[in-house]
Amino acid sequence: MRIMLTGAGGFLGSRLFIYYREKYEVWAPSHKELDFTREESVRKAVQDFHPDVLLHCGAISDVGTCERDPELSMRVNVEGTRYLARACKVTGTRMIMCSSDQVYFRKMGEKESLEEYLRPHREEEHCSPVPVYGKHKLLAEAACFEEQPDSVILRLTWMYGELTEEEQRKGRRNLADMLEEMLRKGKSQSFYKTDYRGVTDVWEVVCNMETAWKLPAGIYNFGSPACGSIYEIVRDTMEEFGAEGLVEALEGSNGPRNLCMAPEKTLYAGIHFLSAQEGLEHYLKDRKNTSLSGKR
Repeated sequence: MRIMLTGAGGFLGSRLFIYYREKYEVWAPSHKELDFTREESVRKAVQDFHPDVLLHCGAISDVGTCERDPELSMRVNVEGTRYLARACKVTGTRMIMCSSDQVYFRKMGEKESLEEYLRPHREEEHCSPVPVYGKHKLLAEAACFEEQPDSVILRLTWMYGELTEEEQRKGRRNLADMLEEMLRKGKSQSFYKTDYRGVTDVWEVVCNMETAWKLPAGIYNFGSPACGSIYEIVRDTMEEFGAEGLVEALEGSNGPRNLCMAPEKTLYAGIHFLSAQEGLEHYLKDRKNTSLSGKR
């Protein structure tokens, strides 16, 4: 089986490459080998390699960059995705697009209660995202289905996992990394009470990807189920380690933000994700045990 992977230099893509290269023939072209914003380059690359599955993780995923340079975001996140999906239709390749929970980031309605606003998002609902990144991911989803109807769209949550030395040198952080530092140094940290979203171990996403590319065409919430604000998730996680006192609350100045997803459709397809709290607890316990083992 042949797999083509874009974005192999990123957080998710690099781990997909490591995991699946031993099982399948995986081609993860660098930017020099493939600029997927150039349609002719995309067409030739896909036709020459002729993959069975194309895992599209490549994107401008920094929300701030997309806001500052929407033309770049449109070129990479929307048109690049369109070219890949179009090429996949020609070769009969299964297109798997990694989308984002940011498509659900909308403002709270004037007549909407907080309870209504905080309901977990489902795939079939109408989306009207605020950030450029969310808008462009939504357009990219539509482009996938327009060009290659046999596409699977995975709406991903915020992800975490152990960082490589290179990622650390680049200053990358994620939630689990912050919590591990809090436990190690006894350092307090503030988290927003108004930020509601899921957070998922990247290796859960990686290991479930093989099942994902066999799913019926459609959109899937692909990550931890909704379970409260980031403050609540972190507080409840740290309580397991007797360190809930390190968790401080922040109130957002712009009101609540709800990115929580309901993954029942994914669960019905046989793919199970731990809740954000369960996943973080497992991760931190594993890291603690690994650290202790290393000291022996």
